[in-house]
Parts: sequence; structure tokens; C-alpha cells
Amino acid sequence: MGNRRDAEAGMSFRTPIHQMDDIQKDWFATAMVAVVLADGNVSQGEVESLMNTISFLHDPEVVDRLKKFLQYQTPPPLSAFIGWEKELKNRAAMLLDLIEVAVADRDFSEPEKEKFYEIGKILGFPTTKIDELIAMGHKFMEALPE
Repeated sequence: MGNRRDAEAGMSFRTPIHQMDDIQKDWFATAMVAVVLADGNVSQGEVESLMNTISFLHDPEVVDRLKKFLQYQTPPPLSAFIGWEKELKNRAAMLLDLIEVAVADRDFSEPEKEKFYEIGKILGFPTTKIDELIAMGHKFMEALPE
């Protein structure tokens, strides 16, 4: 699908958000919150940016739940991602988008990498593929404007 922009999202996603059901969108947003909270150091600016990024969520209860995790700086638990079992390209797109979220603060800490491995395994990727995506994350970070 290319680098498609969801009409209501605050970020340009590789993930085809428009093909996700509400449960998948909830999972994806929860994964973003988990990555941001992984290092335990979240600024107000990061929270505001993240809330803008997950504006594709339309259920106020889901948004409130995620805000509470951010408020208490507690990473949310992640269950299995349901769907796209034969769509590894879409699952990989989610991981790439999650990397961009993780490196937005110009830091890719060890706890963030550990969370990323956890999410990659949940999505069914082998460690070698996750390593490749982490290497891409470092390249994303280097390419960020000053």
C-alpha cells in the first residue's frame, strides 16, 4: 500500500489502518503506548505527540484507558494480535511504525528494544527479523531532522 496517511491520524503510517477493525486498532495503539512507556521516561511532549498519533481511535473508553497507562507511566499488557496471519507485510508495517514511535525522542533505549522484541514475537517474527528492524530503527533515528 505504500506510505499511506490515515485521514484522521497525526502520523503517516505504513500500517493500513483503514483495513483494521476496532480491536486491531486498539491493539496497535496499546502497542504504541507500551513502546513509549518501556523506558520509564516519558515527557509531556511525548504524551501529547502520542495522543495525536493514536487519533485513529474513536472509542473514548479505549482512549481514556490508554491515557491512564500514560498518566501512571505503567506499560499496558499486550495480548496476541488477531488477524493478518497471512499478511506478514502488514504486521511488519506495524513494527516499522512502532520503531518510529520508539525513536521519536531520538533515543532507542534497551528497555524499548526489549519491548520491541516482545511485540515482534507477539506478531510472529523470528529474532533475526526483529534484529533487522531494530537496525532500521537506528537508521530512522539518524535520519531525524535536528
